[in-house]
Amino acid sequence: MRVLALALLLALLALAVSPIRLEVQSVLVSPINTTKIVDYVKAAKKSVYVEVYVLTYRELAEALASAAKRGVEVYVVLSARVYGGVPPQAKELAKYMEENGVKVAWNNDFPNVHTKLYVIDNETVIIGNINPTVSGFQRNKGVMLVIRNATLARQLATIVLNDYRRVYPKYNYAGVLVSPINSEEGLLWILQQKGDLYIAMEQIYMDSGLVQYIVQHPTYYAVVARTDADIRVAVDEDLVAKIIVVGDHVYVGSINIGHYSIQRNREVGLLIENPQLAQRLKALVLQWYSEAGGQTHAGATTTEATRTTVHRTTTTSHTATHQPTPSRGVPWDVIFWLVVIILAALFVLWMNRRRP
Repeated sequence: MRVLALALLLALLALAVSPIRLEVQSVLVSPINTTKIVDYVKAAKKSVYVEVYVLTYRELAEALASAAKRGVEVYVVLSARVYGGVPPQAKELAKYMEENGVKVAWNNDFPNVHTKLYVIDNETVIIGNINPTVSGFQRNKGVMLVIRNATLARQLATIVLNDYRRVYPKYNYAGVLVSPINSEEGLLWILQQKGDLYIAMEQIYMDSGLVQYIVQHPTYYAVVARTDADIRVAVDEDLVAKIIVVGDHVYVGSINIGHYSIQRNREVGLLIENPQLAQRLKALVLQWYSEAGGQTHAGATTTEATRTTVHRTTTTSHTATHQPTPSRGVPWDVIFWLVVIILAALFVLWMNRRRP
């Protein structure tokens, strides 16, 4: 019995969200060089697995169709639900891809399939927050990480293929955040790390229950497209990034800080421990922050800025549906697991007590 209780405790601790150490081949920054995604697809030899919110960028559709015609296995998962309706061009390009051998699925099991993910040859992962649209590639501000890691590639390919087949297991991949499974735990983890907080986030909403963990940082620099939270931010309505950096830890993905993104949509992101990447993304966040009106020290570097920010609140519409719910405190599932762990630990101590 003691062994069983100890095993339960260790298993619960093992399930805790934590970052993964990863080397990043390159960072694609929109609107500078995100179209390189097309080049990776053109170079594919065996397989391409794609899951994106909306696809209207013709060059990408043509590259996927060309890959399928030369014998590459190509799967594309698209959101059947898009804010404002699926664009006619997206439907046309999906039909064109299918006619050329691409396996296309319109997934409507989530309010939005909001992922931005490509897996090439089960070796290369391209993941982030840029939609493959003209505005996504040529105007919006966001990032895609290019990572060569076969283990991670196979894991993320599994998610895409399962979403294609409409099969939804509970994933537990190290460093991988999947809405609506473990995004809340992952975002909570990084927001609770000690140090200055750098955040570029398209949406920050009170209904996420996470805003309190942003403002608990004595120093934080936040640039957003829209928020209903009373926090210090610089606003850039072209921002689509979802980036959080604290120390050497980084979150990048499609998950916004909002209830729907965390608890309802299909979203995928990564928690990464990588000092070089952290420094690169800190610099990028500060650049966007400054461009959006955030004031920095005279001669401030990429690692330092003042706490003076532009405070604006906007509730303009967005490509992913936001539906307000009451603000929450500490997430209930976090409390649940803490209680379970404490009870398991107490049970182990009780079983090992000295008996008269």
